[in-house]
Amino acid sequence: MRRIAALVAPLVLIAMGLSACGTQTAAQSGPIRLKDDMGHTITLKKPAVRIVSLGPSNTETLLALGLRKDIVGIDDESVLYAPPPYAQEAKGLRIVGDSYTGLNVEKIAGLHPQLILAIPGVKDLKEMQALGVPIATLEPANLAGVEKDIAFIADAAGVPQKGQQAVQKMRNEVAAIAAAVRKATAKPSVYVELDPTYYSAGPGSFLNAIVKIAGGRNIADSIATTAYPQLSAESIIQANPQAIVLLDTPQASAAKVQARPGWSSIQAVKDGRIYANINPDYLSQPAPALVTGLALLAKDLHPGLRIP
Repeated sequence: MRRIAALVAPLVLIAMGLSACGTQTAAQSGPIRLKDDMGHTITLKKPAVRIVSLGPSNTETLLALGLRKDIVGIDDESVLYAPPPYAQEAKGLRIVGDSYTGLNVEKIAGLHPQLILAIPGVKDLKEMQALGVPIATLEPANLAGVEKDIAFIADAAGVPQKGQQAVQKMRNEVAAIAAAVRKATAKPSVYVELDPTYYSAGPGSFLNAIVKIAGGRNIADSIATTAYPQLSAESIIQANPQAIVLLDTPQASAAKVQARPGWSSIQAVKDGRIYANINPDYLSQPAPALVTGLALLAKDLHPGLRIP
């Protein structure tokens, strides 16, 4: 259920799509003023070179920008849920506790951070605020939000050009995938399973947006009203998805899905289109590596199409 907790936080903040980055470009000759995803303005007297990163998406973005040397502390989740190769790169960094069950605020203080990057739901936030260190909460809910937060982190670290390059690379890769998907003759209906108890990605969720970009129609988008609903087996069977994507491996598997009562009537089960091949961390973290997950999802939904 901890992976569910990591997914539930994001909600749509801006419309889906690829837009210009929303952070203020870092001013190298004076204070850096930036606005985080909660609308809070943080001010840095100079670029942050001692950063505590809470949340796999923040840690992944720092690593993707080549800023490992500036990370003085990370949470347990950054090692557990960052996708390859970032999980390996995160090993050896100081652990400051679990963002959801409790952080070691005293240890964080001893690291003398110049910036703390947080995610929604972090425990001990008030205690960290008492340290007097700028805290930015980042909550990208779609590709536009990811771009914005890549730029935010790059600006805060005093490397805006690296942020611009990372965003452009991501845009180019997504554009290539989108162009390939447009050649598909149909958009299959999809059930995305986050948990064997039928939690899924509904309207307003980051994953719902990703399914659409990959050329699919998310069944939970039409039968649920919340971002991460718990569906019933009956509603899934009735929706009759043409593809099932399992992001709760290894708890779930194609064989286990096929054996569920009544599921043999689902088109995806009949056609053998149950996919458990995507590392869940590629799609559960709104950060640069999601492009890898997007490409894999597009390949699953459109077999035969050449997806870059």
